[in-house]
Order: sequence, then structure tokens, then C-alpha cells
Amino acid sequence: MLAAIFNGNNNIVLSDYALRTLEKNELLVKVAYCGICGTDKHIYEGKAPSSIPVILGHEFSGTIIETGDSNSKFNIGDKVAIDPNIYCGHCDYCRKGMVNFCENMKALGVSINGGFAEFTIVPASQAFILPSDFDLSIAAFAEPLSCCLRGIAHADIQHGNTIVIIGGGTIGLLMVQLVRNSGASKIILVEPDSYKQKLGIKLGADNSINPYNEKIFKEIKELTNSQVDVVIECVGSADSVDNAIQIAGKGGKVVIFGLAPKEQNVTLNLQYLFHNELKIFSSFLNPFTFKSAIDLLVNKKIKVQELITQQIYLKDVTNIFFGSNISNSIKVQIINN
Repeated sequence: MLAAIFNGNNNIVLSDYALRTLEKNELLVKVAYCGICGTDKHIYEGKAPSSIPVILGHEFSGTIIETGDSNSKFNIGDKVAIDPNIYCGHCDYCRKGMVNFCENMKALGVSINGGFAEFTIVPASQAFILPSDFDLSIAAFAEPLSCCLRGIAHADIQHGNTIVIIGGGTIGLLMVQLVRNSGASKIILVEPDSYKQKLGIKLGADNSINPYNEKIFKEIKELTNSQVDVVIECVGSADSVDNAIQIAGKGGKVVIFGLAPKEQNVTLNLQYLFHNELKIFSSFLNPFTFKSAIDLLVNKKIKVQELITQQIYLKDVTNIFFGSNISNSIKVQIINN
């Protein structure tokens, strides 16, 4: 089969790859769509860890074409979305229900082969059956949406809250919709790109502000009467985290969601935190949220079609990493035809 194999920093090669024999409780899935995530870019650039060599791609959906167990609940032809994060279930963290900190975690597309391929082998435990008529390009958003649900849980949004979301990429625009569904009274999107600003307004934001506007803090204060209940940072940079802390109102919450390069740090003024009694959260992976994400997509509570700005064939995937900048896109998906 054709697969894009990551061999180390700035080295991804499209080549033929031989699939092994299925084991019991495994499924062979024909990949239909696989989203390219910022994490894939970080791995490619050496800014996030992974196995080497490995087939990247952790946001994918497809169709089952073989099962390793004749008694499987899955059938050939079932459409599925795949949760890439595989928890052991027996370490101390798993026993406490803190599975996202599993000491033996494996992840499809990071530590074991994922979705940048024509076919992939997945544990049956990671596959979630979809309606037979469901659009698999939409299903490929289940993984990023499930991670967003973890971040939203930390935000603990109350009806009538005022929320600022920093970053209007895939994650930020998913967050806009989740916040809207959570009963917030005002949603402000901080995003420099005019297209993403307009899309953010269409998807539920009340206002959109350019972060490079020198009056950004004054404008947000005026729009919110100086009370921002929650700031959700979806960029993954020290500057955006610093802005989030400055924007948050007294007694407010900051959710640091974006994945920053590992060398980036922030400096906190401890007296500022003391006087404002801020609550700062980070968010890691998607514990127990994947099925909820699928339900939101299937029932059309979250719209993702307009987030797809580019679809490419698997044979062209290396072009995205070698020559094209995906940061200006919202979501790029690989199509297997």
C-alpha cells in the first residue's frame, strides 16, 4: 500500500509499505480522510515527540475491510471514526480514571502507524461505528473535537459568561461553536486573518478582533465591561498565552489549549495573579470524550464543512510538509480515492 512514512526531522517519504497480518481484536481500515494537524507539523519539524519510523496522521475515518476476529461486533463495510489514543487500562493513572496520563500510552499516528496511508490497522477498541450515510470527511473531525471537549470541561462555562477565544484555526472555530452551545452571552474571537474572523462570526462569535491591533486590550474591556469570565488560548505560543492572562478578568479562568513548541516559556507576575485570583488550566488529549464528539457531529450541533479549506490526495501529502505553509489554512485533509 501507499503510505507517507516519517523518518526523522524534516524527513517524510511517500513509499510502498507492506501491511502485517491482523491480530485478534484488530481491524483493517481503508482510510477515507485524514486531517493534517498542527501536531503533525510539530513532529515533522522536531518540535514534538514521535516514534521513528512511523506513519503519521491521527485524525482519520474510513471503512472496515477486514476484521481479525470472527466474533467481532464490527462488520466489513462499517464506516468508522478512530480514536488514536490507546490507554493501557491498568497503570495507576488509568485506575484513577486519568487515562490521558496513561504511563503506557500509545497513539496511532504518533507512536504507532496512523492515517497517512491507504490502509491502517487499528485496535477494535479505538473504532466507533458511524451511520451508514454519514460523511466521512466530517467524521475525521471527531478527534480534534473530542480534544476540544476536554478543554471546554475545564472552562466550566456558565450561562451568561463572557468568553474570549484566541486563535481562529480549526480548534478556535470548534471552540467558538462549543462555547455558543454552552450558553455564553458574549463570545469574542481574537484572530488576525479576515476570512477566519468572518467565519468565526458566522459560527457564533459576537465580535472578532485583530491581535495586532494596539488597542486590543482596551477594545475587549469596552466590549465586556472589564469582565472576561474565561479565555481559551488556541494558538500555542508564549505571546498568545501572555495575552490570555492579561485579557482574563478578576476571578477569571484561562484555558491554555494550544500546543506550543517545546522551547517556549512564559513569565508570570505572581502579584498580578495574586490580586486577580486567576485560575489557569491546561488541557491534554481527549479522555472519555470521543463518543460525545461523534454525537455532536452526527446530530449537526457542530458544523465543520466550512473548516475544510483544502483536500489533497495521499500521493501529494509530502508537498504540504516540503513546500506549502498550512498555517494559513484552516483544515487540510488527505483524501484516499
